[in-house]
Amino acid sequence: MNMIFALALLTLAVDHGNDGHDHHHHGEMAARSTAAADVRTSDANARTALLRHEALPELGMPAMVMEFSIAEGVDMTLFEPGAALTITATMGESGLTVIEAEPEAAE
Repeated sequence: MNMIFALALLTLAVDHGNDGHDHHHHGEMAARSTAAADVRTSDANARTALLRHEALPELGMPAMVMEFSIAEGVDMTLFEPGAALTITATMGESGLTVIEAEPEAAE
């Protein structure tokens, strides 16, 4: 009987995020991936940037050039065309979002 109860709780925990609501502000951890990226273009007003990024394996993304949303709280001044950054991104309802960014460490 305890095994069935544990499985029911696990099922509820797994299904919790599928009710169409954003629960990330409740402390749930979304998949995130960190990679090197180069800024091609950016739009501070729209909080978007076109980035060439290395593979984001935790998000199932190969290396490519694509547009990202930039989360509030991330410094948009880092996203100058030509800048080399290390980004951390998550997949949200509106696509990929950069949630952290810093200048790429010089080697």
